Amino acid sequence: MNKSKRTFTSLVRMPYQDAIAVALHCYDFHMEMAVKEPEQKHFHQKQANRLKNWLTDMKEYILKHEETINSTTT
Repeated sequence: MNKSKRTFTSLVRMPYQDAIAVALHCYDFHMEMAVKEPEQKHFHQKQANRLKNWLTDMKEYILKHEETINSTTT
């Protein structure tokens, strides 16, 4: 497994980076299994969708938190 390359970080992002990397790995796994196990396709797509929603929520949270911090320090 290749680790994602992190070209930037912030104090807001640092605590979440490892969890996000694991979630991305799990998402990829479920998408792969949805193809490999047609009889379980619905289950794996559902799990991948849950992970995608979590990742989207985390991205929005991090960006909003960074914006708040940047606006108070500028």
